[in-house]
Formats: sequence, structure tokens, C-alpha cells
Amino acid sequence: MDLAEGWKDLARDEQLTLFQLLGIRRAVVVFEELEVEEQAFLLQAMGDQATGQMVGELPPGEVAHLLRKLPRRVVRRLSNLVKLEEAQRLQQVFAYPPKTAGALMHTGVIRLKESMSASQALELIRAVSRTHIHEEGLLSNLYVVNGNGMLVGSVSLQTLVAAPHDSLVKELMFSARVTRVVATADQEEAAQVVSKYNLLSAPVVDEGNRLVGVLLMDDVLDVIRQEASEDIAMMVGTRPEEFLRQTPTRIVWFRLPWLVTTIIGEFAVSVVIKHFHATLQQIVALASFFPLIAAMGGNVGAQSATVVVRGLATGEVRPEEWRRVGLLELKVGLLLGVAYGAVVGGFAHLLYGHHLGWPFSAVVGLGMVTSMSVASAMGSLEPFVFKRFGIDPATATGPLITTITDLVSTSTYLALATAILL
Repeated sequence: MDLAEGWKDLARDEQLTLFQLLGIRRAVVVFEELEVEEQAFLLQAMGDQATGQMVGELPPGEVAHLLRKLPRRVVRRLSNLVKLEEAQRLQQVFAYPPKTAGALMHTGVIRLKESMSASQALELIRAVSRTHIHEEGLLSNLYVVNGNGMLVGSVSLQTLVAAPHDSLVKELMFSARVTRVVATADQEEAAQVVSKYNLLSAPVVDEGNRLVGVLLMDDVLDVIRQEASEDIAMMVGTRPEEFLRQTPTRIVWFRLPWLVTTIIGEFAVSVVIKHFHATLQQIVALASFFPLIAAMGGNVGAQSATVVVRGLATGEVRPEEWRRVGLLELKVGLLLGVAYGAVVGGFAHLLYGHHLGWPFSAVVGLGMVTSMSVASAMGSLEPFVFKRFGIDPATATGPLITTITDLVSTSTYLALATAILL
């Protein structure tokens, strides 16, 4: 692990020499921790014999995951080096689109029949384990199928070892209905199932409920990290690729679309301000509170959106709960608005109260209340709207929230000023 962390500090020829000096087992461990670009370099630099030996030592399913990330020319070379059995597994995994549970699953799963006794099940496990290297987690939970290969339950290895030899597997198993994952499900949904029930592994089934593979906790952790990177990037209007080494031109291309959305929205704000030009001419002091009201609304909107996006991502918040969540965040925004509105209104009175009076202070305070209330409600509801239309909800916490909040708060603030002060 420490060797992998310092790998980038070595020159390419030093990396290759060091890797070749490692024993095959240790080389595999280091290889799995390296970045995709470094893995591709090693696979291209090593001879076919050394590459084939190392690929043969990789755990079942790991080769499929590796090939999805590598350049095509490397994939073609590796495909010719894997064994026939592994090639068949690769075809099964590649049949599913990327970022689905099927694309992540490990197909080397032991299938126990419900009619087996505990001793027969253990004998099958021993026989399979003698000829196949199984990753940690594949044997933590074992899955039971009926005569048609359909998933009917799960049983732990510990339960089988402790049970009387003549106990039937169907008497020892638990239902796997809740923890199963459909192979075509999005990888984020699959990660939510494993995370929610704190599983080391989860069965993957096809549309007919036939057991086709297993999803491991290690795979889920990779998905969670990947999705977190995507969400963080989208919250600020960019892409996760920017976190890697990219050229300035490429980074500009990532950021440009959402910044265009922002500037269009702010053009609309300028139109609103122009519409209330007469009000601003008469009461110039109104302009001094524009940045404060807009900033507070944008901040509370982003807070609400971030909380809801996280809840939807972890499964703690369900899409059908949009009314409850929206009402809750509206109340929160209203309370925050009243508190800050009183403070800002009092401050406005200290600055301008001697010649503009309490009505001006009330406008500033009510503008703050309206801005924070509306922003909080919008920030909580927009992720649900995005989710409904199949768009990643993290997009809602980007520049869009701030832009719409500016538009609403500016319109309300100036409309109140026109109605009350003129």
C-alpha cells in the first residue's frame, strides 16, 4: 500500500524495474492500488508471459473491472491472455451497460441448492475453493437457488459450519428479497442497498430473479467515492475529471456550460433591476443591501439543496417525500429569515432610519425573510424535480440555485420597496 502511494515519485523505467522485482502476489496487490494510467503502462511494458501470469492471479471479476477502464489496445491484448472460463465471465459482465450493478458484479459465485444438507453445501464450498481463488467477501454470504436457478435466500458460512450435518439449507437460510440487486439497476442504487443494510456482499439477479453474480462491499466503496466526486464537481458546475491533471483548455470546457447558465440568469436579474429603475433613483440606499440579501438567500438555498441531495443519494430521503421535505425546509428558511431579517432591518434603521424611517427598514427586513424562505424551499425541491426527470440531483446545487435565488430575491425586494415606500 505504501509502495503504491509513492509510485508517482518514480520514473517510468524505475517503476517497471521495481514492479518486475516484486513477487507475483505482492505485485498484484500493488497493481490493484495504482491509477489506470499506471496500470496501462505496466501491462503494455511487460511481456505476454508476465502479463498473463499476473492477470491469472487477479481475483475473479477484477479482470472485467480492469478492462472497462483500460485503453482498447490494452483490452484486446489482455483478452487474448485470459483463460477461456474467465473470458466467458468477461462476456457476461460486458453484456451490461457501464455504471450498472451487472457491470460491477463478480460472476464467480457459489450457488447452493435449497435441497442440499449442510454437509453437502460445505463439501461443495471446499471443492470450488480448491480450484478457484475467491475474494474476501464472496464467502461471507452464500446464496441459495432453486432448481431453476432463481434466488431464494442466503446463508452464512458460519451458520453452515455450526449447523448439524443433516440440516437442510432451506431450513438455515434467510430471505434475500430485500438485499438483492437487479443487474440492470444503476450502480448508485446498488450501493445504497449494500450501505443501508451494512452488507459485505449482495446477490445480483437478472429480470427473472436468476442469480447471476455478487456485488462486494469493496466495489460499493469505489462507487461511493466516484459518486461523491461527481456530486462535489456538479455542485460547483464542473466535472469530476477536473480533479485529475487536465489542461487549462479542458478545464474551461468543463466549467463553461454552467457559467453560461449563470450569466443568462444574471442578465434576467439586470432586466428586473432596470424595471425598478425609478424606485432605485428615488431611494438609492436600497442598492446597498442587494449583495447581502442575495448572498444570504444563495447560502441557505445551497444548504437546503446539499442536505436533500445527500439524503437522496444515501436513501435516507425518498422521492415521494418531497412535500414533507419542502415544507420542512420552508419553515427552516422562514425562521432563519425572521431572525436575520430583524438583525438586518435594525442595522438598516441605524444607517438610514433618520431620514427614511421604519418603512425602509421593514422593506429590507422583509426582503431578507422572503429571500431566505423562498431559497430554502427551492433548494429543497429542485433536487426532487431533477430526480423526477432522470437528472443527477447534485446538478441542482450548482450555480442554478444561486441564479434563481438572485432573481426571486431581487424581484421581491424591489417590488416591496415600490409598494411600501412609493
